[in-house]
Amino acid sequence: MLKWIEWFNKIDNGLEKIERVLAVVLFLLLIGMICGNIFARNVLHISSYRLLELAPAVVLWLALVGATLALKHQRHIKIELLLRFLPRTLQTLAVSLTSLFAMGVCAVLAYAGIAFVRNEIVLFGARGWLAGCLALFFALACFRFTLRLLQPWGRDQGERS
Repeated sequence: MLKWIEWFNKIDNGLEKIERVLAVVLFLLLIGMICGNIFARNVLHISSYRLLELAPAVVLWLALVGATLALKHQRHIKIELLLRFLPRTLQTLAVSLTSLFAMGVCAVLAYAGIAFVRNEIVLFGARGWLAGCLALFFALACFRFTLRLLQPWGRDQGERS
């Protein structure tokens, strides 16, 4: 089982590199789109409604990529006030149960996200793929919660803040 965890960790580290690059590219794209639209509107007296429609989708992608990176490093919002007062064995059990629950919720939402993207593609054509970030986010979150469930709690203890 340890080999599987190492393999999953390698996949997770590779995904993190892709997510970091994607976050930078999306941020630069967003800045370029907005600056280009401001320049075109103020200097050329034209504006692109397509860019104005695309900007919120890029912001959503950027936010969800950032959220998956936060989840990877255990920097996401957690409610763990009671967890601090539990003995070590109960902490491990509580983290395992919450990871299992979150994994299940994310799996269901990833499946629903795929159905949502299919509907968006039917309604909006190629622009429907922009909603793919939802299914992708929940699939990555499910993967990361699965990893957290498989790894010994002692390793993650140092990452908590």
